[in-house]
Amino acid sequence: MKKFKNIGIVGLGLIGSSIALEIKKRKLSEKTTGFSRRLETLKKAKEKGLIDEYFQNFEEGLKYLDFLILATPIEIVKEYFTKIKKEGSKVLVTDVASIKEKIVEESLNILGKENNFVPSHPMAGSEKSGMDGIEDNLFDEKYVIITPTDNTDKNNISVVEGFWESLGAKTFFLSPSEHDKLIGLTSHFPHLMVYSLISLFEKYQKTDVLFRCVGTGFSDTTRIGKSNPDLWANIFLTNKKNMIYWIEEYEKALQEIKELLLNDSFDKLRFNLSQLKMVRERVDEKE
Repeated sequence: MKKFKNIGIVGLGLIGSSIALEIKKRKLSEKTTGFSRRLETLKKAKEKGLIDEYFQNFEEGLKYLDFLILATPIEIVKEYFTKIKKEGSKVLVTDVASIKEKIVEESLNILGKENNFVPSHPMAGSEKSGMDGIEDNLFDEKYVIITPTDNTDKNNISVVEGFWESLGAKTFFLSPSEHDKLIGLTSHFPHLMVYSLISLFEKYQKTDVLFRCVGTGFSDTTRIGKSNPDLWANIFLTNKKNMIYWIEEYEKALQEIKELLLNDSFDKLRFNLSQLKMVRERVDEKE
């Protein structure tokens, strides 16, 4: 595993702060530098020992880095590509965004085909947000998806892969489009579905009686509905093509179950549920 001289992290929310924690704990870099527009966030991160120094002015600190992690909202990533291009920096860059097609396209448009950006996405996190949601060992045994292009430097890919593995993660590769379609189903669509479920709850909460009817099933299923609304509104719209695709597929699945209910097809319903139960159990086996 390559030892870095100075790793920069832009964005010190849950993921960025948890990465900083692991870098420090595992001694992966001689120095860790934080970047944020909010001075209060930077001071807090340094007080917690997550970073050694910080800059509000990104361009000022960029020149000291040999590795940069963009842990910002999706819509802000391109701003940093533009700054990197303007400064002529050759720093190795990765990100943590859950959308890849848009960000890869922006990297190619702004930085050019021969750039030092290796897109990645750790499958880790929670419904919490911000530095206060930081988690120790957040990436242990979690998957990180790396989505390089045909022009991505092989050595850079190897360095980024090694970095994530040094945080305890397991890595694998997808194309940006494959990533967005599959993550659309496994991550984005469940959030959309939960928000839709909560909307029914909100619509029918005529009295406090409905709240008394909430058990662990509803609470566990809708936990992710406490996630950051700004974050998920951006994700849904950015991955709109795949969201619409999975909504339409889900409507078909619901219609099939509805038909079984209308026809009182107990045996077929039980068989289908048994098959789906086995699919869900295989998810646990793969973790």
